[in-house]
Amino acid sequence: MAAYVEGRSGVLGAAIVGLCLLVGLSVAGYFVGRGATRFRSDTRVVTVKGLVEREVKSDQAVWTLGLRRASETLQDAHARISTDRAAAVAFLEKQGFPDAEIERQPTRTVDKLAREYGQPQPSDRFRYVVTTAVVVRTARVDLVRTALGMTEDLLQGGRRARRGAGGGGEPALRRLQVLRPQLLAEATKNARATAQQFAADSGARVGDIRSANQGSIQIFGLDGGDESAPFSPTSTPVKRIRVVSTFEFELH
Repeated sequence: MAAYVEGRSGVLGAAIVGLCLLVGLSVAGYFVGRGATRFRSDTRVVTVKGLVEREVKSDQAVWTLGLRRASETLQDAHARISTDRAAAVAFLEKQGFPDAEIERQPTRTVDKLAREYGQPQPSDRFRYVVTTAVVVRTARVDLVRTALGMTEDLLQGGRRARRGAGGGGEPALRRLQVLRPQLLAEATKNARATAQQFAADSGARVGDIRSANQGSIQIFGLDGGDESAPFSPTSTPVKRIRVVSTFEFELH
């Protein structure tokens, strides 16, 4: 009889322990589930892009006037190129460029008989070729564009004037680093407005920025030409700057 009672007590105790364990696991699962749901709710995010476009006038032009003379004598070639350079400077000053914006580059002389490789061809009329350049760097882009149409005056007297590489007077934008923070701030504002629209549709509100990617900053001429690359040709005096940034906002 005692053994029977003892056996029932053991079974009852085991059942109670099992029941307690089951209740404990159920309660733990409930709170874990609640926590997971709350975690997912607290970390909801929306990813949007901020787009900004602004038209900005160019603030610098670099105009290179290359000069070239050839002669049978070195003295004559240098005399001619010096005269041409003085005429180029006088022309630029007449157009309204101050001397501070005019750079006189040194001359370069080629002696065809002294070349290490190759010999003068019968078609080479002169032994010496002397080149130099006059460079204008100015913020007055419109003045450069006007003066470009007056270069016929430099061709008088047999002068050979040409645009130097990378300095044909095309308008450029140098203050992009100053404009960048303003454009990024506008892109952020635009992206937040878009995120708020998404949030309103889902009954949520926009929180802090979780991540941001500056994205790309592109420069276009008004003719549509892409001038974003470092050596892209420039076109119109007024540029269109486009900023596209990606943002991830928290939703609550």
